[in-house]
This record gives sequence, structure tokens and C-alpha cells, in this order.
Amino acid sequence: MGPPGGINRPKTLGKKLFKRRRVLGKQKRKKNQIVGAVVDQGLITINHLKKRRTSPRANITLSGKKKRKLLKQLHHMQREKATMEVETTAAPPKKQELSSAPSKKKKKAPGCQDNDVEMADVQ
Repeated sequence: MGPPGGINRPKTLGKKLFKRRRVLGKQKRKKNQIVGAVVDQGLITINHLKKRRTSPRANITLSGKKKRKLLKQLHHMQREKATMEVETTAAPPKKQELSSAPSKKKKKAPGCQDNDVEMADVQ
């Protein structure tokens, strides 16, 4: 016999029903699947979490060496950030002190001379 339906019906109808059943079954299995634990969740990188694609049930852990390296890296980043914050908080007050200082002497043009002013004082 032919495909389900009748005359002038698309043959894909049966295929779509099978696909729908297959997709729904896959979603149901995925929803009920047991997921492995992630140890050191704050340290694990994105690349390390890609293991989830291949084996979602596996526990994801870091070796001692990688854990130390990542902790050291985070510690250095925090230290740099702290020094940057100290520099930025220390720099603006200096600029404000300079702007609040008494008026500065302006540079004179090379053509101007102080002799003219002195002559006016003498007369």
C-alpha cells in the first residue's frame, strides 16, 4: 500500500509524524537524564565545561595542578584590579588640588618684553 492520506496528499506527512515522535522522545530522555556534579564551580573554565556535550553524566573536576594555576591567575587579576583602583582614587584628588591652586602665571609671547612695563613704572 501507499503512504497514509489519499490521492494528492504529500508523502512527507508520515515522515513528519515519525520525526515528531522521535524528537519528543529525545526531549523526554534529556529532561529525565541525570547530570553529573561540577566540583570547584567557580574555577572551571568554559572550555572545561564543554565536556558536558560528550558525557553529561560524568562528574567534572579539575586536577590539582590546574586548580592551583587558576587560583593563582585569579589572585593576580584581583591584585592588579586593586592597584588600578588605588591609582584611580589617588589620581583625581591631585588634579583637583592643582585646579584649586591660586592663579598661575601665563606664558608670555616671545615678542613681549618686561622692559616696557618697567619704563612705565619709572616715569
